[in-house]
Amino acid sequence: MSENPFLKPLKAFDTANLLLDESFTDLIKNKTGSLMEDAEDDLPFETKPDTPEESFSLRTGGAIHSGCIRLPNKINREIYAAANIKGEIFFFEQGKTALHAVSKVTLQGAIYTSPVFSEGILYCAVKDGTVYAVDTGLGSSNAESEGIRNKLLWQKKMKKGILAEPVLAGKFLIITSLDGIYAFDISNPYEKNSGIPVWGVSINGTVSTPAVDSGMLFIGSEDRRLFGFDYGGSRLQKLWDYELSGACRMKPCVSQSGYYVAVSTTDGFIYAIDKKTGTYMWKFAVKSPVIGNITSGIINGNEHIFFGSDAGIFYCLNSSGRHVWDFKAEGMIRTEPVINNGLIWFGSADSNLYALDIVTGRETFKFKIEGGIYGKPVISGDRIFFGSTDGYIHSINI
Repeated sequence: MSENPFLKPLKAFDTANLLLDESFTDLIKNKTGSLMEDAEDDLPFETKPDTPEESFSLRTGGAIHSGCIRLPNKINREIYAAANIKGEIFFFEQGKTALHAVSKVTLQGAIYTSPVFSEGILYCAVKDGTVYAVDTGLGSSNAESEGIRNKLLWQKKMKKGILAEPVLAGKFLIITSLDGIYAFDISNPYEKNSGIPVWGVSINGTVSTPAVDSGMLFIGSEDRRLFGFDYGGSRLQKLWDYELSGACRMKPCVSQSGYYVAVSTTDGFIYAIDKKTGTYMWKFAVKSPVIGNITSGIINGNEHIFFGSDAGIFYCLNSSGRHVWDFKAEGMIRTEPVINNGLIWFGSADSNLYALDIVTGRETFKFKIEGGIYGKPVISGDRIFFGSTDGYIHSINI
């Protein structure tokens, strides 16, 4: 039984009773499609007019739940990518008067998590369990003249669905499906065997994105456990596991000091577990489930952690698990926060993008759109980019 006084205990492992988002419920019940696909119009690229905040928006025609990512390239252009639930990945850049779509690739399946990018190759996982590797051509200096080519290099259908983000760890791509963790050797992505897992470890009910740090890998599971593995690239060996009070669905946060791992649970706790030994350090009770990634940051030379909850409260804790400040939004918060120049940025289901002073938690910026914000924003210079369930990629001058 959960010890959190703010939450009722969960029943036995029954998908009808779990505190899940819509995509996970659909996948467990073996449904197809998306809850929002039918509501979205398949419209061409469209740019909204400017607003006083110098904002620009690019319509994709499908709700966006994933974060935006930057695509480092050899042609010295600031190009970004965002994916929607129709399986479309849009490549875009900021112009002087508009947000431009420079290319698009369409995959088979709904995309709810952010892709990852390395050496010109985009790796993406779709909800039904298929992993794709797409050569964008941005790894070549010829991309300026040839354009983004979006060539499919390989695809691999896993046995179970995927709700975790892909993770790049050296020359390996780490994929977490509902039945465990798998690694693909991407040292030469153009070889045919790049699409074949080199190892796999079975774990029951894995939705959590793994965190890789200093030769270790950490991941949570639906059966209320946090695992610590010795990770050596070509192999994975379990060192310890710790029993939590609830399911762990989000990416563990490894402290910058390197001695503990912070994780959230669906019954409303934040746990700190010793990184090396897997022993309990402290826990903090939240008034609702935490189904958003935790971010670590520094305040006055001391490490703190930041996260949002389904009650719409955003928290700052110190490294001992003590409450420092909190902020109340108007809807649940499931975005991973981003820290930049003394501010912490995050979106909410209330359709607002927020920025808070990292020291005091005071609101310094709020921008309203028409849909919920669930994906991690990306900041470049004086602009922030993020997607929304309204189907738009948004760009705001900050």
